[in-house]
Amino acid sequence: MRYTTAALAILFCLCAAIVVVTALTPTPAGTEGVKENERVIRTSATGEVVSSPDRAEIQVGVETENADVKVAQSQNAERMTRITNAIKALGIPADHLTTTGYSVYPVYDDGVTPIPIGGRKVRLYRVSNTLLVRIDDITRVGEVIDTAVSSDANQVNSIAFLFSEEKATQLRAEALKQAVNRTRTDAASVASALGVQIIGPREVQVDSGATPIAYERASSGMDTAAPKTPIEPGSLKVSANVQVSWAYA
Repeated sequence: MRYTTAALAILFCLCAAIVVVTALTPTPAGTEGVKENERVIRTSATGEVVSSPDRAEIQVGVETENADVKVAQSQNAERMTRITNAIKALGIPADHLTTTGYSVYPVYDDGVTPIPIGGRKVRLYRVSNTLLVRIDDITRVGEVIDTAVSSDANQVNSIAFLFSEEKATQLRAEALKQAVNRTRTDAASVASALGVQIIGPREVQVDSGATPIAYERASSGMDTAAPKTPIEPGSLKVSANVQVSWAYA
């Protein structure tokens, strides 16, 4: 049998329509998850794992002031360049250093001297530059801070202790296992009290979770002649929550 081009086109469209309708046909209820009229025990539990952080981030900065804005900028650039080079000389990779803030703004007369009519008088300009340093060996946090300060940093804004992605993933997996085991134990206890038997899990919900970070504030007026800065990272807790529906008979 021979088909014309128009007939073949119509036949193709009909086949495509059949495929689309089939794909859009809803799946019968109860084929996935908890089936209709199936009896379940719903339990929820949280797993927790405590461990030491393996990464740190510190913010160091330079603030300069001068009546001439260009001089303030130049002095700031020289000092920040010196700080950056000193930190790199410790073996900190260049891609672990990120500028997170830079600002130039005027500081006006404080009012002791009469302010001229027509506006306030600019007394000086203040330039601020902030550098974020990522440290993969947290035992060197104090060393990095001391190096930055001895290289003319006059601000250490904060220290953050956290987990690397690899360690955070490992710890969360452990916390999830704990949570699932606890939901199973709770479901088994309830089933035993009811005189029924657990068949197996039907639905599981897991929270998104978040990587914990511990912050420590640091003062800006640090003495370069002070002894080595002691830093104690402490420990962080990773938690995971799981909700499970257990079928029983």
